[in-house]
Amino acid sequence: MAKQLALDLGTPVAPPATVVSRSNEDAYRLLSEWPRWPHPIMLVTGPAGAGKSHLAARFGEAVGSPVHAGSRLSADGVLDLVAAPMVVDDADAADDRVLFHLINAVRNAGTTLLLTATSRRVGGLADLDSRLRAVPEVAMDPPDDALLRQVIIEGFQARQLPAEPAVVNFLMSRIERTLHDAVHWVNMLDKEGLAQKRGPTRPLASRLLKAEGGSPFDDSVP
Repeated sequence: MAKQLALDLGTPVAPPATVVSRSNEDAYRLLSEWPRWPHPIMLVTGPAGAGKSHLAARFGEAVGSPVHAGSRLSADGVLDLVAAPMVVDDADAADDRVLFHLINAVRNAGTTLLLTATSRRVGGLADLDSRLRAVPEVAMDPPDDALLRQVIIEGFQARQLPAEPAVVNFLMSRIERTLHDAVHWVNMLDKEGLAQKRGPTRPLASRLLKAEGGSPFDDSVP
């Protein structure tokens, strides 16, 4: 059974709430265990659309830290950044030497760092790989049915729209199994429903999916 954390509903471009299920519960347990981590640096890995950026945002809120995109990290100011707990999302995109310098700075400063990435090895620099091998890893799996369903339902409810089982089931059977896609189609149904002055329906969902090439199935399939 999925459970919902009492967190901010967020903006229409992000998952409307943090829903915890078997696919991500180990990663979210990190929030309650900080700052009593077994290592000053923790790595959360998982495929695209598993919710790593959402976790990074929620963790940043919890520890009072902005989320830094890996692609935007630079050597300038690293020592100032590590004066407090730090969060780096998409560490795969970070420059190897900058990330190596950051990890060393965090260890020397006695603070903590949360990294998210698709895999443990984020670079080809031997010294960086050595540092990362010592970092505990928590994996997020692709969204399971419970997580995906609840994100869709919460998305409709956050917009004060009915979450009809027929519509939810239709989306579940046809969209990509990522949180990004789930939120995208809730947004699309909301936008088109407002234009047509109607709530989300299965025929409307079918038309939108077909228009974007997202539903190769016949409408007769429930």
